[in-house]
Order: sequence, then C-alpha cells, then structure tokens
Amino acid sequence: MHKHVGLLYLSTESKRLLLILNDQKWTIPTFSVEHNVIEDSKNIQTKYAEGKILPIELYTSKDNGFEYGTFVCLVDKEFSHVPVNTYCWADFMDLPKNLHVGLKTTLTDNLVRTKLDTILELHDAVII
Repeated sequence: MHKHVGLLYLSTESKRLLLILNDQKWTIPTFSVEHNVIEDSKNIQTKYAEGKILPIELYTSKDNGFEYGTFVCLVDKEFSHVPVNTYCWADFMDLPKNLHVGLKTTLTDNLVRTKLDTILELHDAVII
C-alpha cells in the first residue's frame, strides 16, 4: 500500500490556508499542499505527538492500494516560505480553480469543513 500525508497550514488570524503551486508533478500547474511519504515524515510525526498538528481526514482507495492522510497545522499568521508566484493563502469560499482534484474533494467535504471550523472556534475560545 502506498501511504502519503498532506499538511494544510491554517492561519488562525486570517482563517485562510496555504496552497502550493506544484508544477513538477502534473502537466498543468496545480495547487496542492505540502506532502510527504509517511515513513519519511519524522518532523510531521514529532509535531503531531506535540499536539501541533491535527488529523482531519484519512482517505483509502477502494482497492486499499492507496492511503492518504490530511492533517492541519495551525499557525498564528500567514507566512511565506517560497516565491510569491508559487503559493497562495486561500479562503475556504474562494479556492483556486486549478486545485488538485483530491484536495478539492477534501476541502469541499462538509465533514472536513466542519472539523476545520471547529478547530478554529476552539482555538479562538482558548485564546479569549
């Protein structure tokens, strides 16, 4: 089974998420998320153990040959770590048209949206 993870950076200040323009994997540049193979993601596993990263979805293909976990990492403010033309901070209601099909399915899923809204609400409640 191929196991992968995707990491969404979500700003608690702006309530927007970081999308990366990935033009190396697909023929049409497509917005996706930072991703790693689970076995190679010690940094993600460490942050997860510290409670800084929260799981929001686990997708398994019908033939059980592919598994993809989506996690969210809360950050206070939007940041940039790549040139401006290769990323964007996007609002849930205004996602880019060239969004990766799997990510689009995740971000438009009502349960995932509810989880993200709840995470932000709980964060705000703890801060106030």
